Amino acid sequence: MNKENKILCFFNFRSPYAYLGVKKALDFNLNLEFVPFCYAPKEILEAIMVANPFKSTYLMEDCKRIFKEEDIVLSETIAADCNWPKVHAAWLSAEKDGRGLNFMNKAFEFRWQKGLDLGNKNVIKSLCEEIDYDGEKAVLAMDNIEYDKELKSLTKLSRKYQVFGVPMFIYNNERFWGQDRVKVLSEKINL
Repeated sequence: MNKENKILCFFNFRSPYAYLGVKKALDFNLNLEFVPFCYAPKEILEAIMVANPFKSTYLMEDCKRIFKEEDIVLSETIAADCNWPKVHAAWLSAEKDGRGLNFMNKAFEFRWQKGLDLGNKNVIKSLCEEIDYDGEKAVLAMDNIEYDKELKSLTKLSRKYQVFGVPMFIYNNERFWGQDRVKVLSEKINL
């Protein structure tokens, strides 16, 4: 795939829709450049942080349907939220060593199919063992100030593209939000 077809893909392991969107984009062989969205720009922070129990229960209903369509078994129990920047720092460590996609796929599987807590360092070590990556290196990254600064610096990019949720795909400065927009994106690229 040529450089012109490079697509920024904003993701977060917290989101089942990011899991589905990434999976679908990879199934379409889209040329993705992954950008963790774990620090949101202050302009949208309040909108993201508002707890809505009705929305939360709907999301799980919806995900059960979509996961079934994708032939993915969704865990009956999902681990509570954790310190997501730390988890994304572990991913960033693997990404810098050429193992980011392996880490990502396994992290989504661990969270959404196995219901495991990605904030648990032993879970991260186990994940790394399965992808043949240095688990100690990933765990050290979770508390590394430089990785955290790098993740925080990505808010400039998310602000530039007005990212408000995941998955968000950016192709030729055009935004495509949600796992259900991947087919539309693929069709646009292949015009």
